[in-house]
Amino acid sequence: MGRALIMHIDDAPWVRGGPRGEGDHPDGGGQLVGDLEKGPWVHVNWLPGGLVAPKHSHDHDEIIFILEGGFSMGRRKCGPGTVVYLEADTQYGFEVWPEGVRFLNIRQGHATYTEAGGTSVDPYESGEA
Repeated sequence: MGRALIMHIDDAPWVRGGPRGEGDHPDGGGQLVGDLEKGPWVHVNWLPGGLVAPKHSHDHDEIIFILEGGFSMGRRKCGPGTVVYLEADTQYGFEVWPEGVRFLNIRQGHATYTEAGGTSVDPYESGEA
């Protein structure tokens, strides 16, 4: 038997940080729709302007859909409506535009975060997602 999950993204529980403009969240915030361990899930993220995500990879394929603001990946500018598909183990980084960014991140389950050079962390334990 299948399952269905229906939830408005604004009602999703916070798994990292909190809402923009509410409290001190210098690294942004993230909400989760779905099952982190079993997947699939949608992580609703916001990141503050100027934040730089260093080159890193994840062990799951992922899709990023930008809702508001944007970021640059190298020379590529990714604004509202942009879809980014990244295969597992693809190294990437980005720089958030001055106004910040809000985006959906879709994965099949709990993914590791490995920075260029080999440092792996669990973003849901370290607060980095």
